[in-house]
Amino acid sequence: MKKYSLLLSTAILAVFMILQSCTKPANGEVGPQGLTGPQGAAGPAGPAGSQGPAGQNGNANVIQITYGPKTHSGSEINYSLTGVTQSTLTNSAYFTYVNPGNGLWYSLPGTTSGGTREYRTYVSAAATSTPLLYISRSTGTGTETFTATRIVIIPASDLRNGRKAAIDYSDYEAVKAYYNLPD
Repeated sequence: MKKYSLLLSTAILAVFMILQSCTKPANGEVGPQGLTGPQGAAGPAGPAGSQGPAGQNGNANVIQITYGPKTHSGSEINYSLTGVTQSTLTNSAYFTYVNPGNGLWYSLPGTTSGGTREYRTYVSAAATSTPLLYISRSTGTGTETFTATRIVIIPASDLRNGRKAAIDYSDYEAVKAYYNLPD
C-alpha cells in the first residue's frame, strides 16, 4: 500500500508540473491580453442626492444697454435703442444712468458730479424707426463727458401696482443688484 501511495503522489506531482508548464510560456513572460468581454448589465440606480441650494433669481426680462463715452456740450445728445421695439418701450419703465468718469453712477433725470449740471431724459419712438433716448441739459453750462451710459428697460409685466418692491430706482447699484445685471 505504501508503494501505491508513493506512486500516486509521484503521479499527482507530475500532473501538477505538466499543468504549470502549460499555463506559463516557456520563457516566463506574460502572454498577450485577451479580448474584452461584453458589457455587463447596468447596476441598480443609486439613491437620490440631497436638494441643492436655491439658484439666483432671474432678471425678469430686464434689458440693459451700455454705451461708451459721449460728450455732452450743452445741446441734446441721443442714444439709439437698437433692438428695442416701440411696443417694448411703450409697455416698459426705463431708467438712465451716466458715469462721468469718477466711478459713480448718476441717475437721470438729475444732477451729476458736483451738482452743477442737471439733465432730463425722454424717449422718442416712431413706429417706423429705432427708438432714441435723449439726454437734455436743463441747468448748467460747459461740457461733460459721460465715460459710460447705461439704460435699463424693465417690461411692465414685471411691475405690479406701479412697483415690484421697495427698490431705489435712482441708485444704479441697487437696480443692478436687484435684477442681477452684469457690469
